[in-house]
Amino acid sequence: MNRHPYVLAIVAFLFCMQVSLHAQFDTTIRRPMTEMGMMPKKDPGGLKNLQVSGYYRFYATYQRQIDPYVLNSITKDTALPRNIFIGDDSQLPNLLLNISGKTSDKTTWGFDLMMFQFLQGNIGTSYGKQIPDSLRPSIQSPLLGTRLGSSLGMNLGMNLHGNFKTSVGDLSVHVGGIQWVALSDLTMASFKGYNRFMLYERNPWDPTGKSLSGRYDQYFEQGSIEQDTRWGNRAFEGIVLQGKDMPGKTSFILMAGKTELNGGFSQVPNFSFGGKLRKDFSAKRFISINSLNSRASTDSLSTDHFGFYMATAEFNWDYKGWGLKGELGGGKYYSPTNTAGWGEVLQFKLSTPAGKRAPQFELQYYRIGANVVNNSALFWNTSVKEYRVNELPAGSVGSSAVLQPFSSSMVRLGQMTNNRQGLSLNLQKSFKKISFSGGFGFASELTPSASVITYNHPVNQITRSRFWRWGFPANVGPYQRYSDIYRDVYETVNLDDDSSGAVVYKKHFNMSELQTKFRSKVFGRELYIFSLLQANSSSRDFSPITITDERAYIRQYTSELELYYAIRPGYLINAYYGYERTLGNYLTDINNETLRPRNQTGQGIGCGMDIDLGRNTRLYFRHRWYTFKDASFEQDHFHGRELTVELKSFF
Repeated sequence: MNRHPYVLAIVAFLFCMQVSLHAQFDTTIRRPMTEMGMMPKKDPGGLKNLQVSGYYRFYATYQRQIDPYVLNSITKDTALPRNIFIGDDSQLPNLLLNISGKTSDKTTWGFDLMMFQFLQGNIGTSYGKQIPDSLRPSIQSPLLGTRLGSSLGMNLGMNLHGNFKTSVGDLSVHVGGIQWVALSDLTMASFKGYNRFMLYERNPWDPTGKSLSGRYDQYFEQGSIEQDTRWGNRAFEGIVLQGKDMPGKTSFILMAGKTELNGGFSQVPNFSFGGKLRKDFSAKRFISINSLNSRASTDSLSTDHFGFYMATAEFNWDYKGWGLKGELGGGKYYSPTNTAGWGEVLQFKLSTPAGKRAPQFELQYYRIGANVVNNSALFWNTSVKEYRVNELPAGSVGSSAVLQPFSSSMVRLGQMTNNRQGLSLNLQKSFKKISFSGGFGFASELTPSASVITYNHPVNQITRSRFWRWGFPANVGPYQRYSDIYRDVYETVNLDDDSSGAVVYKKHFNMSELQTKFRSKVFGRELYIFSLLQANSSSRDFSPITITDERAYIRQYTSELELYYAIRPGYLINAYYGYERTLGNYLTDINNETLRPRNQTGQGIGCGMDIDLGRNTRLYFRHRWYTFKDASFEQDHFHGRELTVELKSFF
């Protein structure tokens, strides 16, 4: 050390200067010296971290219509013989970035940034052209004028989250953009069903999974697949206050803002509010009080209002594997054209233990009054004509119309509607290589409603919806009886058994489903086979089982089968076949030329491949041949093929 006296002197000098400066600085701002320096003892504040995640999704569709199909008989529009669409009309973006930051241990914020790119061959001369300042929208009217970055925006908006541990429990606050919330089945939640669906047609929100076969393994073993935060929840924008681990094992949710039904760009005041108070006794035992209410003005002056009230009590009780879950309460819809009072709502589910030998059963009963409307709950409105601020088509900006079938709908097993009570029995049983899930049920109207029935077509339903891109038109097709909704199309049937325009008969509905799943290995590679059979009917005669003769207004039988086989690591081929028959009786629409009711046949045949391109990146090919024909209505037929290519990567 004696060899470097100058170095030691310099180090000692710098150390003294640093101490002197710190002392002077601390005296000026009255801050302890230990808070400063290269390694501060106290958090100086500011942004703690910044995270970016998301996905990129390329999606292309090619449709080839062999037979011309009338999309709108009034405007004489027909489906294009050939159609290439780059992008997705699912309203989900090609690129989504989730950006979040943390300002403290208790506060986080986040927002997303979505980007669309549509290549339809409709590229005008203004594509990429600079926009003059005079044409840009004003702050007061952001939808008017030519917007900058019209394909760039937010998907769920900007959110602020705060989490606080207090002496009475854990509190959290969520403010700002869209959040996904569920209260209870009859107040605020979305339909999950019994997980009986086909996997061939991919949803835009489907994850890639850890492996190609992992998705199908999970579906066989658990009866479901991984879903994002939307699954089972409803979109809500506003403020949500939650409390957990409160005294007495209680928790609560308070919320005020807008649901998906009263959001958007409406010029009239509208909002929703509600909450939940829950008391837990054990992991599977609780009671709660739930409420959701919606209020909207009929005009910008707020002279009159329309909306609904909903309040329920819910409980869940478990004893040695036996489960009893119930919810009961009341609801009321009000508007300038509706003065009906409160109606009853109730649902009970009794489930048996999951045994090794005996199958597990679930018995469900529900009853929802004709005057109860809540478009944020599991049940559909089929009896109340809802008030509209304007006559804009459902799905367009500023529309107050509801994107759901109106009138008596034929629905899936477990799906509920108002003005109806029903009973269903479901069962499931799994073995090493094969599992079964199925059930049957019946439901009846409480009071006779409109002489109209609606139903959908499970085979080729998403392909049908692509005939009408982006819009959600009603009363379209060759005979003006189809209505396009999100990724589905439903058909309207007019009945002819009323009395001088007055509805006389109650309608009764029957639903039956059977799903079989098989998993094995062939030549050392994974093989999965899934099948789904459905038989549904609607009639004016009550029956505990599906009606298969002409007593039924409408009877529909559907059979779907799909296969997945891993030909080698990273490559999985698949195949699909669907067959559908829909028959009407002579109390439904009759063709004046053939003098016969509906006699419909639909088929779908598909093949494809899943390819693993690396970590979190997959490539999916799907090719489908589809046909549909109504033998009684000669114009209602189509025939074609469709190719879809999806590249999806999460990061």
